[in-house]
Formats: sequence, structure tokens, C-alpha cells
Amino acid sequence: MNVSAVFGVRGSRGLWAVAVSTGLVCGAFAPVTEAQTVPQGKSRLFLWSGRYAPVARPLGAGISDTTYSKTDSVRNPWLLEYTPANPNGAAMIVIPGGGYDNLSPWGSEGVPAANTLTGFGVRVFILRYRVRPYGYPHAMWDVQRAVRWVRANAATYGVDPNRIGVLGYSAGGHVASTAATHFDAGLTDSNAANGPHWYPGPKDSIDLFSSRPNFQALIYPMTTMVRYRPGTTNDEYAYGPGRTIYIGTNASTQLVDYTSNEKQVTAQTPPAFINWGTADNLVDTLNSTAYRDSLRAKGVPVKTVVVTGGGHDPSTAKLDSLRVWMNLGGYLTSIRADGARKARFKAPAHAWRLDAAPDALGRAARTGRAAGPALNAQIKTKDSE
Repeated sequence: MNVSAVFGVRGSRGLWAVAVSTGLVCGAFAPVTEAQTVPQGKSRLFLWSGRYAPVARPLGAGISDTTYSKTDSVRNPWLLEYTPANPNGAAMIVIPGGGYDNLSPWGSEGVPAANTLTGFGVRVFILRYRVRPYGYPHAMWDVQRAVRWVRANAATYGVDPNRIGVLGYSAGGHVASTAATHFDAGLTDSNAANGPHWYPGPKDSIDLFSSRPNFQALIYPMTTMVRYRPGTTNDEYAYGPGRTIYIGTNASTQLVDYTSNEKQVTAQTPPAFINWGTADNLVDTLNSTAYRDSLRAKGVPVKTVVVTGGGHDPSTAKLDSLRVWMNLGGYLTSIRADGARKARFKAPAHAWRLDAAPDALGRAARTGRAAGPALNAQIKTKDSE
């Protein structure tokens, strides 16, 4: 996760020094308009191809240029696709971190994750979402659109629309958990707002598809926008610089709650894999544990992998453990070569029911779930390593 010089040192946690010493200031001084370099042989898949990406009004501070190309790779979000040698129908949208200030270099999180996951037979789409000066709700719109886009193009890429996941690192974990807690079953009326998160302007056929990922994986994630740890007035909980970029310094309580994903978990939130280290000095680990506890309280399946001594660094990511979890969840089920795709594409038992009546956010009900454990549930030994 990046730390911009404008924020300086963050007091007793010493985040600036930690970021510098561990090489986590990924592009902190890079120009805001600098795009991610596309690896040779790859092409950008623009989420709003042939259109301008939607922009919230009134324009936020720093968003003054509204006369740009529809292929501007900074102002228009896009995906990079990575094809597995032996695809099994699963897809993962990989979301790099960067503190909402910029994106971490492809080589630190995105591409290594893509290379590992394609080895598991998973088709990967790395998401280039909008960062500073684009605060809330742009990253939310971008990841929702990414899920819809992959689902809408599932047949083209040989993807099972019931096995699409999101994998987010650091601030990308906030983006991923936003997708998992702010979703709908697809556009039902092009002339009406189908939920509080719908982007303005004309909709298209991609918007007919659900924005709900089938599973989520978070690596040393940022998940909250609550400024201080509960019961304190100076012990920082949210990652301060990223919070400031995303919702500003004077956000309403309503906006803070809406963007704090541990407060938005429901029984319809998809199953989760959460991986963090005990020595993370950049993002408070309460971001992980509070989100885990909220999932458990709602009866949502969650697997945690806690790395003793692990820091805010890609080396903490345990993607082999993620593979095991995905396999046990049925997400790595192979596509049969005899054409019996429907049988092999049967959704896992915990999949979201699209045939149920949606709630006010367009989310279908899922019944028969047991209540989760108490919010103070402790990490089990088997969940740690």
C-alpha cells in the first residue's frame, strides 16, 4: 500500500518509516496520471468499452479534466486477462493495493498472483481501478462493473458464471470486500435506480448481470473507514491516508458506515478467505478480524490464515492455502470435455440464489443459514500458520 508524502509520518505507528524500509512506497511520488504499464502481449479490456467511465457529480477535488479519450487508461478502468494452460472454468478478479493513492506495481501483487492462480487452472483478470483523485464511489463502481463484465463475457472466456471470485491486496482488499458487500442481481429497470450504488448515466447489456462475486479472498486487507478503534479517540483503525483519499476528512457517519465493509455484511455476503500477518505495521489487523467476525456472525463461511511474523508484504500471501480452500469449496471443479457443462457448472450449495426475491439493494435472500458465532470468536489453531 502506498504512502504519499503529503501525509508525512503517522505518529506512534511509524507507518512512513515502515513503508520506506519495506519498499511499500510503490509509486508514492509517481504522477497521478501515470498508467500501469501493460505487459508485452497483453491488451487492456476497458470496462466501459466505447464509452466514458461514469464520474460522480459534483466533480471531486482534482477531477477537472472531463475532455479525455475513451481509451484513456487512467480515467477509464480496465482489466488484463491471464489464460491458464488448463482452465477449469473458475475466474478471479485480482485487485492490487496502493492505498487508493496509486496502484502497486504489477510485479509486486497483480502479476505474481495471476501467474500462481493460472497454475491452479483459474482464469485471471487484473483490475486497474480508479484511484486518487477519484474517491468514493468510483472504485466501487469499477469493481462492480468488473464482476458484471466477467460474468457477461463468461462464455467467451470459458468461465463458469457461478465461480467468479475477487482477490484483493491491501486497499484492493477494501475494493474486493466492497464488491462482496455492495452488490445486486443486475439491472431491472433502466429508468430507475436499482440500489444506492448504481452509477449515473445510460446503462447497457452488461448491467443486466449480477455484480455479486461468488467468493472473496482478502490479503492483508483494508476493510474499514472507521477512523479510530472502538472505544478510543486516537488509536487509528482505518488506514488514514487511504481513508482520506477515498471519503475525505469530513465524511458523514452514514458514508463512513456504508464504506466500512465489516458493517455491511449480510447472510448473502459470499464465502471468504482472509490472510494476514501478525506483524503488519501498515494496516491494523483489526481490519481483518472485525470483518471475519462480522462474517461469522451472519453465518457466512470464512477461512482465515494468519502468518506469525508476517508483515504488509506479498510474502505474507498464502496462495497455496487459497487453492486448498477454493478446491474444498468446489470453485476449482474442472469443465468436462464431453459438453456436459451444465452439470459441471452446478453452483456450490452456498451459492447465491438468483431466483429469490431481491431486497432493497437487489440482493436475493438466502435462507436456512445458522447464526454465526459471537463477535468475539477467537481464531482457531487450525486457522493459523
